[in-house]
Amino acid sequence: MLDRETLRKQRDFVSVYSRGESTGSKYIVILYKNNRFDDSRTSFVASKKVGNSVARNRARRLMRESYRAINCENNLKKGIDIIFVARNTIKPEVKMDDVKKSMIKGLNNLGLIK
Repeated sequence: MLDRETLRKQRDFVSVYSRGESTGSKYIVILYKNNRFDDSRTSFVASKKVGNSVARNRARRLMRESYRAINCENNLKKGIDIIFVARNTIKPEVKMDDVKKSMIKGLNNLGLIK
């Protein structure tokens, strides 16, 4: 069964990339757009610029876990589509706390944390 909180369709990605707002921080770029649903949908992206498959998977895991921790601690806005894009500064020696701080900074810049 598919997770309803994950952004999957190409037209949704194109919509967020073309009509959404964005901000960047040291380790990630955050793009978001309001959607027509009550729930928020997320996606975590790491391109080949980040590194080999091991580095890309680690970057996605770090972003996913940081988002989970932030979502539990803070009340994030509902009804938005968010894409988290890893920058090539996420290296294997980067800790989750650093990524979490970077993500909090970006989410605050966009006004997504209540």
